Amino acid sequence: MKLHTKILLIALLPILILGIGIFLLAVDRTANGIYDESYEGMKAASLAIRDIFEVGNEGKYEMDKEGNLWKGTTLNITGATEIVDHIKSNTGMDVTIFWGDTRILTSIENEVGERQINTKASEKVIEKVLNNGEIYLNKNTEILGKEYIVCYTPFYQEGTEEIVGMVFLGKPRSNVEKIIGDIRLQMFMVIFFVMVITSVIVIRLVNKIVKALNSSIQLLRKISEGELRLEVDEVILKRSDEIGMLGRGISELRRKFRDIIDILRNKSHELDEESIGLKQLSENILAVVKQVEQAAREMAGSCSNQAEDASIASSNVTTMGEMMGNNNVEIKKMHTISNQIQTVSKMTREELSELDKDMRMVKKSIDYLGQQTRETKASVDKIGNATEMIAEIASQTSLLSLNASIESARAGEQGKSFGIVASEIQKLSEQANTAVEDIRDMIENLTLNSNQTMQRMEQVQLVIKDQEENIKKTGVVFENVQSGIKESANHMDMIMEKSEELEEVRTDIIAAVQNSAAIAEENAASIEAVMTSIENVYKELGVISGKTTYLGTLSTEMKESIHIFLV
Repeated sequence: MKLHTKILLIALLPILILGIGIFLLAVDRTANGIYDESYEGMKAASLAIRDIFEVGNEGKYEMDKEGNLWKGTTLNITGATEIVDHIKSNTGMDVTIFWGDTRILTSIENEVGERQINTKASEKVIEKVLNNGEIYLNKNTEILGKEYIVCYTPFYQEGTEEIVGMVFLGKPRSNVEKIIGDIRLQMFMVIFFVMVITSVIVIRLVNKIVKALNSSIQLLRKISEGELRLEVDEVILKRSDEIGMLGRGISELRRKFRDIIDILRNKSHELDEESIGLKQLSENILAVVKQVEQAAREMAGSCSNQAEDASIASSNVTTMGEMMGNNNVEIKKMHTISNQIQTVSKMTREELSELDKDMRMVKKSIDYLGQQTRETKASVDKIGNATEMIAEIASQTSLLSLNASIESARAGEQGKSFGIVASEIQKLSEQANTAVEDIRDMIENLTLNSNQTMQRMEQVQLVIKDQEENIKKTGVVFENVQSGIKESANHMDMIMEKSEELEEVRTDIIAAVQNSAAIAEENAASIEAVMTSIENVYKELGVISGKTTYLGTLSTEMKESIHIFLV
């Protein structure tokens, strides 16, 4: 059922029910009112008839022998037919006088014109009027086959409370019903006319309301379809009833929808741009992380190489220590030989006179000294080679410390401690280079002295060969030799001291290299942890990239969803 029909039923059905109810109530009230009015009129008429009989006619009511009822001596009630006929002709009501319960005078006639006298009243009338002294009223009493509205009023014997008769007034019910029917028809016409006018007004109002509602519904339907450019009719907006409130609400809804759609469009556009920027940012971060991973891998390789180099350096330094230990042994031997040469020199000076005798011993000693000198020279050459190796190791250590400094700078905060170690290694390398330079100087001096010793040995041999010719020069040569031996001994002492210092440096280098190897291993472990973190970052970036793609999809769907709205 449509809303129009429902509203009409809701509006017209109460009107119809109310009209029918009012009609029925009015008809009932009118009928009762007419009957009541008729009763009152008949009461008044009956009392008036009683007064007619009594006023001016003093005396008792008496029935004579001929059956005539008299009031006093002047009024023959039984014969007063003119009075009742006059009343009937003027009022339309029949009049009957009862003496006791018997009709003695009446205006009611049968079909042949005979008056209905000497008939009895009903038991109800007798009981109520004659016995109880009450007025009896009834609107449906049948007399001679005709229904009457009746009123029975008692009259009393003059001067007493004795009820001696009744005055009857009756009016044909058809006459009253005709009046009631006319009134009913008039009331029906009035109510029907009012209902028709009311229905027309209601229908027009309902049509206007439904039309306004339909207009509002169409607006809402078009708004639901995305059309937001429509305007609500000004007539509806100006209305002060609920329809106007609905129209203003729809207008406000349309305005708010437009504001929301504008905001959604702007926000979806911003969301789209932000999702694109976020996606580009995640891709850039992913590229940077790849570079960081590559750098970490390179650093891990560098740390591994550095650990291997540190291990090799430690091995080389250990080897160098062994060689330096051997050199120290040789130097100690040279120092012992030097002391022996000094002792021999003293003995030679004291026993110069016995030079000839001990020449062979001297020659052997000189040969032995030559051999030791050659061995010393060989040891010096070894020391020179070891020194070159130390210099090369120091160079490599310096290069490694430089690489370590670069890698620590790349590693940032995690490579800070590694950079400090690299700096310390660089300092040790510089100290080793300084020590190497000192050793080189001493070796050069030692080599120079060894060469000089060799030359002196050759000269001694020549002197020995020519001792006979150059015996006088032996003392001078011997002095020179003794001076060289002393100087050599002094240099030997210096070499011993430098060797001890070099041993300390070697120990420090071994500790530094071992620390470097340990730090390299720690850095390698740290880089492994960094690689694990980078892999986790890869995973997170993959999730972020997926979320960014989903965010872009949502932005596209949002733009498509609000695309249907036309603003």
